[in-house]
Amino acid sequence: MRLDALMRPQSIAIVGASEKPTIGRRLIASLDRLGYAGRIYPINPNYPSVLGHQCYGSFAELPEAPDAAAFCLGHARVLESFLAAAERGIGAAVIYDGGFAELDEEGRALQARIAAICREREIALCGPNCMGILSPHHKSLTYMQELHAAEGLAGNVGIVSQSGGICIGFAMDVRRFGFSHLVSCGNEAVVTAAEFLEYLALDPNTRVIGGFIETVREPERFAAALDRAAAAGKPVVILQVGKTARSRQAALAHTGGPMREPQALSALFAAHGAIEVSDLVAFGEVSAAAQSEKRPRGRRIGVVTSSGGLAELILDATAAAGIELPPLPEAARAALAAKIGPVTGDGNPLDAWGSGTFAQNLPHAFEVFDKSLEHDAIVFCRDNCDGQPFDTPETARGYLDLLISAAGRSEKPHYLLHPHPGVMDRSLVAHLRAHGIAVLCGIREGLGAIVRLARISE
Repeated sequence: MRLDALMRPQSIAIVGASEKPTIGRRLIASLDRLGYAGRIYPINPNYPSVLGHQCYGSFAELPEAPDAAAFCLGHARVLESFLAAAERGIGAAVIYDGGFAELDEEGRALQARIAAICREREIALCGPNCMGILSPHHKSLTYMQELHAAEGLAGNVGIVSQSGGICIGFAMDVRRFGFSHLVSCGNEAVVTAAEFLEYLALDPNTRVIGGFIETVREPERFAAALDRAAAAGKPVVILQVGKTARSRQAALAHTGGPMREPQALSALFAAHGAIEVSDLVAFGEVSAAAQSEKRPRGRRIGVVTSSGGLAELILDATAAAGIELPPLPEAARAALAAKIGPVTGDGNPLDAWGSGTFAQNLPHAFEVFDKSLEHDAIVFCRDNCDGQPFDTPETARGYLDLLISAAGRSEKPHYLLHPHPGVMDRSLVAHLRAHGIAVLCGIREGLGAIVRLARISE
């Protein structure tokens, strides 16, 4: 089934559009703010127009068969309208309301009836019981949450989520990466998560794929989609829920999917190259690490700091997490000490303060890890926050320009790591992103994300 009508619709009918504060009104307002260039067809016999767009009484009155139709109706009213839409020749549909297979036998029968119509007419259905789709590059959406600001939303991370609220959670932070598509697939009556993964694996705007997964309805197809993504060089980051009895019970009532053993799904993900994470923090850090222009070929990390205490903290944290920080070879330490002054410990993490001329020492610190055969990735660990009381913006920018310069001469990926999670100067993040350098947060979380990415290469 072709998904372009869902992911890149040229025209969208909004069934149940209204001037009242409803889903239909929010959709039209969001499309206008996003700058959607296609045709918008509100459908409601009670209005001549909605937000300045001509309103139609029915599908039969539309000047064309729309690519997609968004059904802003309660489940009891959907079927009649859906039959009219299918007769008109829609290519795709989104049904938001619940009360289908996740609820009871009557809901399962209604969902099966709509799914049968979709398969007969080749209609790509997202849902029911979902929040829809947002495609920032195409500037189109059928996502029911109202969009108020589109700046920074477009990027290279494609999300397939069996929870609509989780999609919104991902999109709350666009400081380090944006999105190619956000898909809330709900009950997956027709188009499943596996089929959306297939689409993203081939999508030119998607470089990283993320999945929030309660269940897998088509295991073989899902595995093949993971293989396709791996062949395209796109990391797939998966956050699986349902690992406890209570969580599985909640998931069954949420989207009604068949509950599978979490260990079996984890084995499937691992066997086909996906990166499984355990929480939203790790999900965000791996997605951020994947923004690096270069990918790590191994797990051995070299870290540069300006603090001996921070170096010690990093050693304790990484030892507990099983993260490899190989020491600098003795000859390399001696040669480096001759240039920058005293080298404490075994040189990794490297406190590059040395003789106190940190800015002069940094290029030598980056170079020693670049030349080392014992290190696969280079990390500069330093907080860069808005409004900090000590560094001037010029000082911070100068240090990061040295990192950018070193990264440009190296075949190894370079990262900036903030030891304090979540704090960052957005202008400096944008500066680094423009030069292919990813920004990570948290010692264990950020360094662990590099390790997870490296396992794909290994």
